[in-house]
Amino acid sequence: LKKELGVSNKSGIKSLTRSEFANRLESLSFQWPLKPYGLTDTSYTKTAVMNKGAETAMYMNELEKRGLYDRRNPTGPLPTSLRPKLNEELKREGIDPRALDKVFYSFSGNQEELTSEQLENAFRGSDFLDYYSFIELIGKNEIVWPSY
Repeated sequence: LKKELGVSNKSGIKSLTRSEFANRLESLSFQWPLKPYGLTDTSYTKTAVMNKGAETAMYMNELEKRGLYDRRNPTGPLPTSLRPKLNEELKREGIDPRALDKVFYSFSGNQEELTSEQLENAFRGSDFLDYYSFIELIGKNEIVWPSY
């Protein structure tokens, strides 16, 4: 994430405000399906298989909610062909400011600026946070799942 946010010793940018953090996240592209995480091929497969049903259901619900797909229409487009359209809509929709606040302040330790060192600490030296590490960092009681 340091690379995507441009916060590193190489870039010369040592910290970001909440506003800068939001702007940089909003500039990143969103891609569905979400990438499974792990350290080995076995753990990649495990997270992909374990979450496939939930991700597929969420994907289909998002398509229908936005009027992109109707599962009752057998002549409609294949759901997999609608990924680019859904990606565009989610990008246009943007990130909920409450989610931005929660992630920014979790990463920064409730400070007004997020430094590369704080990101390093939040990520525990890893290049990414898997789902469970992210939930642990944010706090499981802080997650609000969408209801349909």
